[in-house]
Amino acid sequence: MNLSACITLVLIGTAIGKSGLNPGIQSKITQKALEYAKQIAITVAEEKIKGFQLPDLSGSIDLLGWINYRITGMHLKNFGLPSSNIGFIPNTGVKFSVDKVYIEIDGRWHVTFGLIKDGGTFNLNIKDLLAAFSVNISEDSSRPALSYNDCAASLNNFDLQLHGGGSWFYNMFLSQVKSKIREVAPQKLCSEFRNTIGKLETFIQTLNTSWQLDKYVEFDYSLVGELEITNNSIDLPIKGELYDVQDHVESPFTAQSFKLPNTTDQMLMLGLSEYFVNTGGFAYFSAGALHFNITDNMIPKDIPVRLNTSSLKIWMPKVAAQYPNMLMKIAMSASKQPVVRLVPGKLTADVFTAAEVFAILPNKSLAELFVLGATASVHGQIFISDLKVCGTVFLNRVDLTVEESKVGPIPTGAMEIALNLGLQKMVIPKINALLKKGFTIPTMDKVSLKNPVLKTEQGLIVITTDIKYRN
Repeated sequence: MNLSACITLVLIGTAIGKSGLNPGIQSKITQKALEYAKQIAITVAEEKIKGFQLPDLSGSIDLLGWINYRITGMHLKNFGLPSSNIGFIPNTGVKFSVDKVYIEIDGRWHVTFGLIKDGGTFNLNIKDLLAAFSVNISEDSSRPALSYNDCAASLNNFDLQLHGGGSWFYNMFLSQVKSKIREVAPQKLCSEFRNTIGKLETFIQTLNTSWQLDKYVEFDYSLVGELEITNNSIDLPIKGELYDVQDHVESPFTAQSFKLPNTTDQMLMLGLSEYFVNTGGFAYFSAGALHFNITDNMIPKDIPVRLNTSSLKIWMPKVAAQYPNMLMKIAMSASKQPVVRLVPGKLTADVFTAAEVFAILPNKSLAELFVLGATASVHGQIFISDLKVCGTVFLNRVDLTVEESKVGPIPTGAMEIALNLGLQKMVIPKINALLKKGFTIPTMDKVSLKNPVLKTEQGLIVITTDIKYRN
């Protein structure tokens, strides 16, 4: 049965080393998710079970001499699960039970009695099969670990009838055959369950615990502690760190402890902390991704101030005289990682940049004029679009300092006005273009999110969603 596979997909699909630190992300799997996994498992099982070939059964009956019998070619004709339950076992794992399962099996029978050989067909109607399976779910290094715990099964009510040949005679002496079926069937069922769990355990150990988002940044979603299993959910503590692909440097931020709400009407809940968000900013800063150049041809035509030394005649006549009518270039780069704060309904951030201003000489070489340091305060929102976490930011203000000047005093007031205009028209749109692309929420193959909802709370982004499995 594929129930365990579906449960595993739900578990791993949320996010799957160990550092003893607080998690940057937490994931909660609810009872609703288990119920959905159960329905998928039953549907898949009913489809596959129709062509399932059962092993041959043989034995002997002492009846005025030994009658050797063999039952072959068994296949399932009908199958049903009128009653089934699935739920969490606190501090342990998951239990699945079925009650009053009915199964119809057809096949052929053969007997050898002295020199007599006989045969015909049979049908086996199982009217009341009960089974309960449980698995342990724990933390093994950086991944969830799934292991076999227990299986109990019993075959309480069934009927076996032979047809053809001397079936009228043999049907009177089937008690030993029925006893063997009553013994073998539950054993076979539990053996198959144990084997399935073993295969899933091996599969889980091959899964990656990191994912490269782009050429700059990788996402570490390994476990950092024990799973918390309660009566209605499983909570998974996930490292939740983004880092530079080329050089995995630990960020200066510290993950703070947090708890997810205990109730949700959806299958899965994800909590993304400020730590997770800020490690992303640090990762892109460390990777050198937070820099770009501004030249005059990039400035919208409606902005009167151009990147030409002639524009500085009023504010900085010395520059205009020393470098007459020359185009200019501004090299923008982050001077340190941005710092993000999450508050109800929005985020705020401080962005630290350095702006190196150059004059472009006739021979295309650059003459450095001055370096400005700017701290920009922004606010924004985070939302889900096309199953990606996206965002948008707005500029609040810019505080400007002169870091270095080779052309004398710099009029910071005028520069702040010009820089504010430049950020509004060019830098903020570039950032929003990046945020619009978004970050795909990682899931497993065949598993997608359904109706996800994102809320920004104090120090936390909470995503609740249902899950859809494509067979």
